[in-house]
Amino acid sequence: MMPLEAPTDLFWEELCERIGEERVVPVIGQDLLRASWEGTEVFLYPLLAQRLAVRLGVSDAELPAQGALHEVACRHLARGGRIADVYGALKKVMPDNFPVPEPLRQLAAIRPLKLFVTTTFDPLLRRALDEVRHGGRPETRIINYYPNARDAGELDTSQGTTVIHLFGALSSFPEYAITEEDMLEFMHSLLAVAQRPAFVRELARMQLLVLGCSFPDWLVRFFLRAGLEDRLSKPHGKTDIVADRCIQADVRLLSFLERFSPETMIFRGGDARELVAELHRHWTAENPDPEAAGTDDSGSSPGMTPPPGVRPGAVFLSYAHEDAGPAAAIRDSLEAAGMSVWFDKQSLRTGDDFERNIRRAIQSCSLFVAVLSRHTLDPEARFFRREWHQAIRLAEQLPANRRFLVPVAVDDVDPASDELPEELRGLHCASLPGGRSEPAFVDQLREEYRRYQLSRRPGG
Repeated sequence: MMPLEAPTDLFWEELCERIGEERVVPVIGQDLLRASWEGTEVFLYPLLAQRLAVRLGVSDAELPAQGALHEVACRHLARGGRIADVYGALKKVMPDNFPVPEPLRQLAAIRPLKLFVTTTFDPLLRRALDEVRHGGRPETRIINYYPNARDAGELDTSQGTTVIHLFGALSSFPEYAITEEDMLEFMHSLLAVAQRPAFVRELARMQLLVLGCSFPDWLVRFFLRAGLEDRLSKPHGKTDIVADRCIQADVRLLSFLERFSPETMIFRGGDARELVAELHRHWTAENPDPEAAGTDDSGSSPGMTPPPGVRPGAVFLSYAHEDAGPAAAIRDSLEAAGMSVWFDKQSLRTGDDFERNIRRAIQSCSLFVAVLSRHTLDPEARFFRREWHQAIRLAEQLPANRRFLVPVAVDDVDPASDELPEELRGLHCASLPGGRSEPAFVDQLREEYRRYQLSRRPGG
C-alpha cells in the first residue's frame, strides 16, 4: 500500500496521461452522491434509508452513518418482515428529482473516460453522462450485472460510454444489492471462474480509481482482489487508487493493504469528492482547447488544434513501420501536389505525449490514408490499428458526403481480407504498388484536401 498524503503535480500529470490513454476506470461509490435537496445538503443513501424506514414502518432512530440501508433491512427482518418487500419499497422511495451531484458532472466532463463502474444502484451517473455528453439524450450504455445473469453484456467502448452497475440497478425485483448478504453473493459470482463476466477481464488490465464506496473491511479486500488476475501481493503492473474516508480510518485494513497490496495507493489528501474536484481542475487546465470542451462521446472533435509542427488539415498517413518506404513515396507525391502530410512520427521530441499528439493529428486532419499491405494482416498487436480505430470513430461523426477514410494497397494484400476493419473493407481501395501514386489518385485527394481547407475559412 502506498499512502498518498499530498498529491504532487507529477501525480496529477501521470493520472491525466493515463486517462488520456483510456486506461483509467472510475469506480463510483455513494459518498460522491451529495447534493442540495429540499434546501439541505444531503447524501442520497442515508436519505433513502430514512425514507425506506418510514415506508416499512421500522424505527430509523440512530441509523449508522454507513450501511444504513443494510441496517433498515435487518430491522425489517427482525420484525418478521420479508426481504422481498424491501426491494420494491426502496424503488418507490427513490426521489425522481434528486439533483445530479457535481462530482458526477465533473467526471462526465473528462471525456476520455469511457468506462465507468458504479457500486450504487441509482441512475445518477447515467443522468450525468447523458446530460454532459449527449444533451440529455439517453445514449449512455448500461450493463446491469447480477448473479446468475445469462449475459451481463460484452464491453465495446468504441460505441460510446458504458456504465456497469456492479451491484445491480434499482428495480422492484431482488436483482440489486441492499444488504451485506447481497453484496457477498455479488462478489462470490464475480470471483467464480465459471460465472465471471467478460467485463471483469477488462477491469483487471485497467487502473481503477475507487471513489467513496464506503465498503466494510471484508468487502474492500474482495473488491480489490476481483479487479486483479492474481493474488493481491503479486506484481500487476498497475496502481489502483482508492479515495475513501472509511478506509483511511480503518487501522486493521490499512495494515492488511500495506503488507499484501503494495500496488494499491490510498489517497489521504481529502475525501473522494475532493479528489474528483482536483482531478477535474488538473484535466481542464491541461486540456484547454475550446474544441476539446466540445468533443462528442468518442472523444474526437473534427477541427481540433493539431500538435506542434503539424499544419491544420494535413493528410494523415497511417502505416506499419515495415511499409515506411512505400508510405514515404505516397507522401512525396502528395506534397509535390501542394498538400501538407503528417508522416514522420519520429519527429515527435523525447518527452512529447506521443499518443496524445497522434490523436490530435488524426482529429485535425483532412484525410486519413490507411496504407494496407501484407504487414497490416499481422495477427500481433500493432500500434497502427489504434490509429485506424481512432479515425474510424471520427469518420462516423462526419457528413455522409465527406470523404475521410482512404485505404490504399501498396502490395498484393486483399483489401477485402477479414483481418482488416469492416469500415475499410467497404471502401474503394486504390492500388499503389510500392507507393507509386497514379496522377488520378493524387488529383482526387488534392480536390478533397482543397475542399476541406476552404471549409475551414471564415464563411467557408
